[in-house]
Amino acid sequence: MRKFGSYLPFYSDTPNKMMRHKNILIILLCSLTLISCGQTETKERIDENTMNKQVEKKYKKVISDPTNKLTDKVENLEIEYSIWGCACPQWIKSKDLKANDTTVKFIDKHFYIEPADSTLKIPIYFQPYRHKVKVTGQFYEREDYPKGTIEMEEPMPKAKVFRYTKIETIDNPNFKPDSKVETLTLIYNTISCTCAQWSETRFSNDTDNKTNYWLEPANDKLIKADTLFNGENLPVIIKVTGQVITENGFPKRELVKVGQDEAGKVFRYTKIEVIQNGQKKNGR
Repeated sequence: MRKFGSYLPFYSDTPNKMMRHKNILIILLCSLTLISCGQTETKERIDENTMNKQVEKKYKKVISDPTNKLTDKVENLEIEYSIWGCACPQWIKSKDLKANDTTVKFIDKHFYIEPADSTLKIPIYFQPYRHKVKVTGQFYEREDYPKGTIEMEEPMPKAKVFRYTKIETIDNPNFKPDSKVETLTLIYNTISCTCAQWSETRFSNDTDNKTNYWLEPANDKLIKADTLFNGENLPVIIKVTGQVITENGFPKRELVKVGQDEAGKVFRYTKIEVIQNGQKKNGR
């Protein structure tokens, strides 16, 4: 009994030792896993940062030639924008667009344009099918890129570059909207944003069917609807006849602090009648 009993402490303590060893093993494995995960995450962050720096470095190279000089000839051009599925020169003279010259490739008739300063940008309301542009300036002597052009992933072909000092956006006479001519009675909404402000009076209490419109007069002789509200004279109600000329755009006028997210339906009117201007009705 005594001899057998001498082995009892060994057998009774073995499960506890095994459990402790097992727990230590689990802790070690978890530690190794955490260290490995941490190293992987750190490596991923380093790799991502390295990649971003490489991309930034890659796309900081200016490819335009600073030694390229302007010609002496100042020209007035009427130009139009062509939509290509590539990073190509996209402007063409209206006369070249009309000419049936098959001796020159169509793409080769196009060129880049470059503003003389940052105030001469293409306006936000410009749409290629609705508008043309008149510019005054000079071509550079050699084919190149607009000044400050950064190298991108898709290579750009060199082409003529026209540097303009004056720009005017005009209506494209060939543009014919396919929407129906209609007469709308509209109310000015005084929404606290730089967005479309006019909606039909019949939907004033029907938010599901209410649509806000930008308004554009068809000519300079018509009352400019957006000038009717002076900050106090509510309600402003008008009746206009015309057409929706774009479902997602802006009227052809100077717009301040307007973003692309505020584009909307533009109604070009050929007739306008003021129904109510504050407390005055029918212009009285």
